[in-house]
Amino acid sequence: MIKATIIGHRETVERLRGVVPDVRAELRKAVERQSIKLSSKVKAQKLSGQVLNVRTGRLRRSINHRIVEQGTRITGHVGTAVEYAKEHEFGFKGVVTVREHLRKAKGGKTATVRAHSQRVNLPARSFLRSALAESLFDIRAALQQAAHSAAKRAFDRR
Repeated sequence: MIKATIIGHRETVERLRGVVPDVRAELRKAVERQSIKLSSKVKAQKLSGQVLNVRTGRLRRSINHRIVEQGTRITGHVGTAVEYAKEHEFGFKGVVTVREHLRKAKGGKTATVRAHSQRVNLPARSFLRSALAESLFDIRAALQQAAHSAAKRAFDRR
């Protein structure tokens, strides 16, 4: 039979309790930095010619990021609220209805386009999911580094 006595276990537990807030704060900063980097990548690479070409810039300007903290979870969200982004990201096959509108014709003349329905087969052109997939290795590495360095600093201080 082996007997062991742990000396200083209360002190160790207290040290660990002090480490958690430091690591959490550093991880939140890292999630924020990685979310900003991902949104920048989407704008600069995916929506500037690599996947979609800019026509008006509305989709590119709409890309945003936010950080959500729920319990012990810290989540970074990168996305857009533009209504046609989903069709570009995932593709669309179906019928769309075009409202009557005016458009400029050649020579600067204005022409009326009558309301009509049109069958559409839009292939998926992922700009969000593909940017995330390309960035996963760097994101994981940054989060691991942040947790490691925060824990090391916290233990060194105590």
